Amino acid sequence: MTTNHKYSQEFYLTVIFILITGVLSAQENYKIDSNPSNEQIRYSKLDLWYYRTVQESSIVGGETKKLYEVGKPENNSENSSETKDKLSPWATTNIHAKIGVELGNTCVFPEKTEDGFCCRMETKIRAVNIIGLKFKVLVSGALFLGEVIEPVKSIQNPIQKLNHGIPFSGKPKAVNFSYKYSPGQNRIKSVFSSESVQGADKAEFCFILQKRWEDEKGNVYAIRIGGTRNFLNGTNNSWVKDTTVNIYYGDITNEPFYDEKTMGLIPQVNELYVKNSKGKMVPLIETGWDTKNEKPTHLIMYFSSSYEGIQYIGSPESVLWVDNINLNY
Repeated sequence: MTTNHKYSQEFYLTVIFILITGVLSAQENYKIDSNPSNEQIRYSKLDLWYYRTVQESSIVGGETKKLYEVGKPENNSENSSETKDKLSPWATTNIHAKIGVELGNTCVFPEKTEDGFCCRMETKIRAVNIIGLKFKVLVSGALFLGEVIEPVKSIQNPIQKLNHGIPFSGKPKAVNFSYKYSPGQNRIKSVFSSESVQGADKAEFCFILQKRWEDEKGNVYAIRIGGTRNFLNGTNNSWVKDTTVNIYYGDITNEPFYDEKTMGLIPQVNELYVKNSKGKMVPLIETGWDTKNEKPTHLIMYFSSSYEGIQYIGSPESVLWVDNINLNY
């Protein structure tokens, strides 16, 4: 493959990055906040779903992809990927890309339960064949708060199209949800080729509270107020009902469990982009930890079927189900 080909290696890598979720690492904190509130997240019971559609280019197979999203069913569209429930704060790694060819990725689905629906997130291999050139990429399913700026068109740094977080002012003590996890058997790293990776796959739940502000140039900054990070192991195909995950507040850098590589501030650990007041996507910079019991302005939250999916690492056939997300105060 050479860069003077009609479709460059940069193009293929861009397609891969779009298919992979851009999740962030949060961190555990040690002081549970007691500020009372009752702010919940719209559609957090995960009973309401709709779908958008993408007609993929014939060069990649010409399939019609349904992109499932959390929101009211009246937003279903048989002919467009642009129709969205504007009241829904949720986004998924079901993404429409338009970079030379039309592409769709679907790895998040609604699934019927006894009392409604839940969210099913899958890790799987997506095989793409473009004019005789084949590659396989590991794709992990994720549900997160924010939006994807679609259709994704730029071949430069596609993570800039992922706007992470929503306005939020509550300070809950814990998050309550039900989940079920079935990890795949063999963990691999797959981009153009596959290689084995040691260790078992795990699902991930992260929650980050921030206070953000913007300077006169449109740069966006934040302090880390609170959060939690949890890895979920296999549940033998059984639901873990009403599990409660505590949210902690304060500077954790001197705590024995603190790991700079996974719990450090943005962008030292991960790169994250947000939309500023001018409508421009800019990198988010965290400047420190909250020491004054500040009130949050934004919340980042995500669930992922493979905890290293952004690095193309996971077990194909890993599946995470999540239902009935509730914030406890």
